Amino acid sequence: MYFRAPLTAITRYKLRKVIKYGLVAALVAWVLTLFSGEPVGYELGAWAVLGMWTGILEEFLFGRRFRSLAIPLQFLGKLLLVSLLTILLIALAFVVNSEQFILLDSDRPFKVYDIFGMSQFYRLVLRVVVVTSIALLVVQIEELIGRRTLLGVLLGQFERPKAEERIIMSMDLVGSTGIAERMGDLRYYRFLNVIYSLMTDAVLRNEAEIHKYVGDEVIFTWSMRTGVREENCLDLYFDIMERIRTHEDELRGEFGVVPQYRAALHGGRVIAAQIGHIKRAVDLNGDVMNSVSRMLGLAKSMKGDMLVSGELLRRMPAVSQRFIVGPENLVPVKGRRREVRVHTIERRST
Repeated sequence: MYFRAPLTAITRYKLRKVIKYGLVAALVAWVLTLFSGEPVGYELGAWAVLGMWTGILEEFLFGRRFRSLAIPLQFLGKLLLVSLLTILLIALAFVVNSEQFILLDSDRPFKVYDIFGMSQFYRLVLRVVVVTSIALLVVQIEELIGRRTLLGVLLGQFERPKAEERIIMSMDLVGSTGIAERMGDLRYYRFLNVIYSLMTDAVLRNEAEIHKYVGDEVIFTWSMRTGVREENCLDLYFDIMERIRTHEDELRGEFGVVPQYRAALHGGRVIAAQIGHIKRAVDLNGDVMNSVSRMLGLAKSMKGDMLVSGELLRRMPAVSQRFIVGPENLVPVKGRRREVRVHTIERRST
């Protein structure tokens, strides 16, 4: 009997991304085939493989190598490298397979050196570049504005306000004003960008969505089911702080400071709606958002790095197995008739 370990959230994210590239590439190739008047055949499978190949290169080879470049340069750099590697792979397959090969839908075999004199080859190259560029563009736009926002806007899910059960966590940098004054504006925003990059693995591992960045504050969100599963919403803060501690020597060497964050966590009914006309965004509103903001403001006086509402903790009955829950405190929230019951929380050392 074999034991199969479950896929981690990071592995699932990477697999979804590769499959996403495959689906987008196949869809683009299908549209191009329809416009060309050619019959739709099994070639779509090859284009899906091309898309997944693009995703593998993007996720496992390129990684963060292009992150320091402007977005248009990121796109062009990835497109050139993916197209070049893909064309080289196709040419290598032709060479290794045989001295003679059949090109595309032709029944007549050709010699390998004939490939560079054929219009079919250059049409293939052009199609590879077009399909790859659109796949890269779609996925890059999704990463820029977020999958939930992109799908919601495309499908019209947020044209009308929509009530959802969600968990909200807000994290705020401690002493941000003093840090910004010491560093200066440009260095400070580079510092924030490095910290946000360090958060990535923890965000993926705990299946969180980044709702927005507000200067030095980050707002994360989960669906209620995802957030309470295996206490994802609680683990995120501690995993982020663990990542920061792991890189504290690098941060201190480059910026002279190791950041510390406070966090507030609450869950319940929120209103999701599309706002704006010239620039559209999906925003979250309601009592939960107000409560989280108020809780974050009071975290300092309560001497706790993380505050969690009692309402949310009741949805996680096994929380005491891995976390130490502090005593209950009452937090008055502006606009609410009743107070929010909150607890400080710490993760048990393993």
